[in-house]
Amino acid sequence: MELKPDPIFTELKAILDSRDIRTVFQPIVCLKTGSILGFEALSRGPAGSALESPVELFAAAEKYNLLFALEKLCREKALTNAKDIMDGYKIFINVNPYVIFDPEFKDGATKKIISDLGISQNDIVIELAEKSSIQDFRSFRIALEHYEEQGFNIAIDDTGAGYSGLQTIVSLNYKYIKIDRSLIENIDKDLVKRALLEVFVKFSKKISATVIAEGIETPGELETIIDLGVDYVQGYLIARPSEVCPKELPISNFILHKNRRKRHYTQSPYIAEIAQRGIVISPETITSSVVRMFEELSDLHSLIVLSDTKPVGLVVRERLYSRLATQYGYAVFMGRPIKAIMDEKPMIVDFFDTVENVSQRAMIRDISKLYNCIIVVKDNEYFGVVSIRNLLDKLANLQIEHAKNLNPLTSLPGNPIIEKVITERLASNKLFSVLYIDLNNFKPYNDCYGYKKGDEVLLFTADLLKKSVDEWGTSEDFLGHIGGDDFLLVTTPEKDKLISENIIKRFDSQISRFYLEKHWQRGYVTARDRQGTISRRPLLSIAIAIVSNENKKFENALHVSELASELKEHVKSQEKSAYLKDRRKG
Repeated sequence: MELKPDPIFTELKAILDSRDIRTVFQPIVCLKTGSILGFEALSRGPAGSALESPVELFAAAEKYNLLFALEKLCREKALTNAKDIMDGYKIFINVNPYVIFDPEFKDGATKKIISDLGISQNDIVIELAEKSSIQDFRSFRIALEHYEEQGFNIAIDDTGAGYSGLQTIVSLNYKYIKIDRSLIENIDKDLVKRALLEVFVKFSKKISATVIAEGIETPGELETIIDLGVDYVQGYLIARPSEVCPKELPISNFILHKNRRKRHYTQSPYIAEIAQRGIVISPETITSSVVRMFEELSDLHSLIVLSDTKPVGLVVRERLYSRLATQYGYAVFMGRPIKAIMDEKPMIVDFFDTVENVSQRAMIRDISKLYNCIIVVKDNEYFGVVSIRNLLDKLANLQIEHAKNLNPLTSLPGNPIIEKVITERLASNKLFSVLYIDLNNFKPYNDCYGYKKGDEVLLFTADLLKKSVDEWGTSEDFLGHIGGDDFLLVTTPEKDKLISENIIKRFDSQISRFYLEKHWQRGYVTARDRQGTISRRPLLSIAIAIVSNENKKFENALHVSELASELKEHVKSQEKSAYLKDRRKG
């Protein structure tokens, strides 16, 4: 009896023989500027076939022991198809770490392909992906070191998906950490996931790695990862994989708007505010002419190389002289255009990026470029240049100024920033609510337990307010510390009652730990009143007065404060935790 051939195997062989693999590209977007870092190249089988899905395609290849052949074909197709879109973009290529067992692994097949295509290894990011438990870390490290030695950037994929991602992240070196969709899904509603991602972000900064969150599908997820300080993002909400690569994305406007709002609270100005024009040259300028410019201008450190209005390179005095001083450097380069010797990958930032963000990115550059100036663009055209000295001077002044406006105990924004935020909300003509939050009976508590315990209560209250805003508020909510036991929260009218109820519930359920058992059981402490008489005083509670521009027009920030203070006195008279929203019109 003649056995019928497996149709899946037959189709897979046909795909490999005819090289019928499609490549689609999904953009990876910067969460600071909204600009596109690059594209992940994703492989698909023939449209409409049983193996169109990458899941089915690679599962079949693994089943029939054709995985290496399929992966090699996908890499070749991805690189070939990416050639025309790589101007200024990075291409992320997926590689199974067990590629080291491919007989062609040591031959540098990937390097040969990009060499033939005229592509720079620096623009290629190798994603080493493995969701199962990796038992052979030695083999995994061999794959990573192999690609690093060839000049590729490395990304560790699927971080947070399981044991292997967490184990690998602390065992290997890489430039990018890609956070798996399983950790991102519903992160705006999951405090555990949010806390875990916050750890990854902090860890990445310590090792100078960059975090990319994958699989963003909802605005809530996007807002949360922006708030957590993630560097880059990709997912269906950003853009679906496509054979056509966009240069601009609608979501970029949302990202820029959100970061501009955040800027008001960090007090970090746009980098453009300290940019200077600088001296520019053409890529075709002869190197000998550039040398003469440096000789004539002794204080000139750098030259910006522009092609029309777009920055394409940087020439640094010390680096140029160093290259020319090599054995054949002078003879080879002096008569050639400067493009042959310029730095083709200078640090370029957007007009709307902040001084704080730029300084963080500048300080994690390679040591050879650490003190190079930074090029600023607006709408992708050259705007100016910022020296490291000016950047650090500005950052230091900002930190000093910002520290002056923070409450020294809670580190929350103080009155100058509070007034600025309310003034901006008024100018925006949007509806908002202000929660004036005060502790009842705080002075008697201080008198009974001392200022140190009183400070502990204030820190507890500040932390409780932060958590309530994180859980129930919006990404644009603002929390400040007026002074003493008075706090202020700006949110939306839809959230004001919900947040107030949550604050009261948490406060009343946790405040007992700051009392001796005997005081808590009897429900009062003894303290002197303003006349010096010892009397019984109730335990701590929290009062919240809510005023909103839903029904009335505020004249200015002072008017808001006066109405909130007036209402607060009514709430405090209840001698228990409560909130009250002003419903008066006017």
